[in-house]
Amino acid sequence: MNLKFCIAALVCKVLAFGANLLGGGTDSPGRIALKLYPAVLRQLRYDGKIIAVTGSNGKTTTSNLIAHVLRQQGYSVINNEKGSNLTSGIATTLLCGATLGGRLRADYIVLEVDECYSRFIFADVPADYYLVLNLLRDQVVRNGNPDLVLEKVAAAIAQRPDCTLILNANEPISQQLADCGNQCIYFAMDKTVRSTDTCVSGTHDCRICPRCFHRMSYSFYHYNHLGLFRCEHCGYRSHEPDFLGSGVDFAARRLLINGVPVEVTYNTTFNMFNTVAAAAVCCSASGMSLEQFARGAKSFHVAKERLDSFAFDGRKTVLMMTKQNAASLDQSISYVLEQEGEKTVVLYINNVLYLEYKDISWLYDVAFERLRGKVANILCTGNRALDAAVCVKAAGFTEPTLVYETDLDKTKEAFRKTKGDIYILAASAFGNEGKILEVLKREDR
Repeated sequence: MNLKFCIAALVCKVLAFGANLLGGGTDSPGRIALKLYPAVLRQLRYDGKIIAVTGSNGKTTTSNLIAHVLRQQGYSVINNEKGSNLTSGIATTLLCGATLGGRLRADYIVLEVDECYSRFIFADVPADYYLVLNLLRDQVVRNGNPDLVLEKVAAAIAQRPDCTLILNANEPISQQLADCGNQCIYFAMDKTVRSTDTCVSGTHDCRICPRCFHRMSYSFYHYNHLGLFRCEHCGYRSHEPDFLGSGVDFAARRLLINGVPVEVTYNTTFNMFNTVAAAAVCCSASGMSLEQFARGAKSFHVAKERLDSFAFDGRKTVLMMTKQNAASLDQSISYVLEQEGEKTVVLYINNVLYLEYKDISWLYDVAFERLRGKVANILCTGNRALDAAVCVKAAGFTEPTLVYETDLDKTKEAFRKTKGDIYILAASAFGNEGKILEVLKREDR
């Protein structure tokens, strides 16, 4: 191994150690290592298999679930559990896990990768399995529409013809990746009690067939454009799944995957999908049985940064981290609507913190009108509180149901103007929602 690699890897390890002690991120160490030696990732050698996970929503939780289950089976795993999924974050994860000789001695490398950056990452990282969860309208200023993202993901796959694809048979946009010619494994969810005959979400990105541009037919929808689909004109349809989630019992937090009972700890539709996808990856990549997967999945918990419960003034309070896209926020709204009792929804909306993107037009795609008559209050806070309030007013809400507060220090006072259990839907990049938790959990003086 050459001297440039050793220096870059050592600098990355030292910077990452310091960042960990100081509570910093995982992006900078890898970025500096790449500047010192741009070819640093090409020098790495792997003892095990590489699993990459991407998609508009769910990739952090799903990749961490895969890593957890593999570890439960006794495998050694390296993964970017904090979700730093651009090239620099991947570099930090791999270089910190490698020896100074450039070898990663792990049975599996599980990497969450950004959809648009995957083509750069795959140029240097030889993925063996590539899970694509979904392609939805997400950060349009940065990504464009899902069709453009599809092209970038396909470009990544073209660099790895031996990579096995794990595709969502309920998602008509990403299922087109089967055209790349790689071996494909499919997962899907059967109809659940939450499925609908029409799309109730604020966005629907596949009303027409992506192949022939005639109207697409759906037997049912899970959310947005995910469901059992078929084009009556050209025959493009949901592929027969190799791994099927069925018999979903949301209250009991249980489902069947190919007939095998699996318990989960988080009962959203998103998480049920994530679990079936993770089963497809774990069983295909390692040869474990579904029964073994179920034992591992049972003990997996979503990170507190993404789901947290506590009491505020004796009121049940739940924080749910959502992506900054309509599909994610719509699913959080669906979860809130299923909860019993009087409740308040808090919209904690901040700017996208990286690359100076400050567009919040995606908020107008959220189906806030579904909350009318179902909640006691909607409180808008965060640095885009007023923008969120405008969207909520456009959905038919007026004061006093609508409450807004732009000053974080006055958050407690604003919360006390509301009624019932509190559900904080935090659409805030990179965990900045932690600031609202600090305020709410701080003792009054």
